[in-house]
Amino acid sequence: MAFTVADYLLNRLSQQQVDTLFGVPAAFCAELFDAVGAHNIKPVVTASDLEAGYAADGYARTKGLGAVAVANGVGMLSMINAIAGAFVERSPVVVINGGPNTRNLTNLRDFDVLFSHSTGQPDTDLAAYKLVTASAARAGKASEVPAVVDNAIATAVKNKRPVYVEINRDIWNLACPMPGGPLSVSNPAAGTEKQLATTIVGLIRGATSPLILVGTEIQRYGLADKVAELIAKLGIRWSTPLLAKSTLAEQGNGWVGVYAPPNSTPAAETAVEHADLLVTLGCVFPSSFAPLVTSGSNRIVSVYDGKVKIKGGPKQNAEIGALVAALVTEAAKAPPELVPAAVDPPAPTPAAGALTYRQVFERIGAALDNSWIVVPDTFIGISSAANLPVKGRNSFMCGAVWASIGHSVAAAVGASFGSSRRPLVICGDGGFHMTAQALSTVVRYGRNPVFVVIDNGIYAFEQFLIDDAYFSDPNAQPKPYVVLNRWDFVKFANGLGVQSAQSVNSAAAFDLALSAAKASSAPALIVAKVNPHDLPAELSLAELPQSAPSGVRQ
Repeated sequence: MAFTVADYLLNRLSQQQVDTLFGVPAAFCAELFDAVGAHNIKPVVTASDLEAGYAADGYARTKGLGAVAVANGVGMLSMINAIAGAFVERSPVVVINGGPNTRNLTNLRDFDVLFSHSTGQPDTDLAAYKLVTASAARAGKASEVPAVVDNAIATAVKNKRPVYVEINRDIWNLACPMPGGPLSVSNPAAGTEKQLATTIVGLIRGATSPLILVGTEIQRYGLADKVAELIAKLGIRWSTPLLAKSTLAEQGNGWVGVYAPPNSTPAAETAVEHADLLVTLGCVFPSSFAPLVTSGSNRIVSVYDGKVKIKGGPKQNAEIGALVAALVTEAAKAPPELVPAAVDPPAPTPAAGALTYRQVFERIGAALDNSWIVVPDTFIGISSAANLPVKGRNSFMCGAVWASIGHSVAAAVGASFGSSRRPLVICGDGGFHMTAQALSTVVRYGRNPVFVVIDNGIYAFEQFLIDDAYFSDPNAQPKPYVVLNRWDFVKFANGLGVQSAQSVNSAAAFDLALSAAKASSAPALIVAKVNPHDLPAELSLAELPQSAPSGVRQ
């Protein structure tokens, strides 16, 4: 049997350890889905195109590279939000489109006849995805496929960003040469790394209260071991932004907690904002970091996106892997400094009384072990999620920078295939409305995430940002446009096949529900009903823990 265009693409994906293809194939990628079995790749057909994108993103964040294929036009444009988030947050997803054929494009050009799902423009999907991918190209002929596919996949792996491949829908089954050899997916050193390492380590050794902020590129490029070694050899305090939480195990001397402004714990806020030298390794800065970065450039060394910037100086090229290795070598030339012990999370209070945000997160924190990967959504509890005592590396995943609500529910589908850990989703009821049908995919493919939906009947984060006084007045009414239609979440989940679903309104009942879900191998939904006026502890300053470590070395 001839080796085809579909075989070529799937073979290249398989070489990069991709074993799952997410999507809604329609007719335009059907031949691609037909061919997956020969390459030991599982097809996972999701309940929506947006879910497919989020699932591929969740898989990429946990496995290293993801792939998704949906119909042109209606599918691609529906999914673009998920891929934009992957682009911003350094998640390498290969987006595959069965695009228009030659006849479609000719009829459009010569007779203004629209092809299926066309906007009347020949390159709508291609042009749109150029904005949210590191590479976007079309292969109209079988002979063009190897170059287009090879460049796309290599770019995704090298840059840790999504890429877009559009294949003429008529050529999937045409003969195509087999791949000539393995792809080159490593970035070459720039040659500057050794000198830059000498400068940076010198600055660290000369500082009074330096700190390393470990960013998401460290996880994406597989540099966690080297950075842990660097921290130990320097003897330096360290933190992570929320996006990079659990890149390293959150323990050991120097750990100060997650820095998640404007609602960081006092320990993390003091350590980061009062460091006289802040080295940011592979960080993607959301808007909340603007005050730190813009006002502190004269004390920041930034390593990001193949560049190094030292204290407001010009950007210099540097490959992050080579630079980290050089930093370790340079750090080993002197003994480590002494730093304070790790900041331990506060002990949870007893499970008593009506359910609150604080109780939900404390009970989850008490239940966490090495079996879980926590997947919080963008919601009013995201700052509480930042402080969860997750166990080990790669035990947390979120969309902290792009911040699209609903990401967690569908991304957990992908994480359930890409990670050996069991996803524990924590989502607001508004975010759950966005992608709740992903529960159907979970049931269909026998996955076992646990979904905690915090039910307060409003888009609470929006209400907080618009008018936070609502939360201090029990008689206040929310803005009418943040009020949600009240779902019966238990019946909804049952209707999609999730049999373990219950609603709880007390801390003790929540404890029991989470314990039962953990003991079962089936997917579960826990609806945590809280008062609409309740706020997470991190947003109520009077409830914040007050223990902060010294801001200087000891």
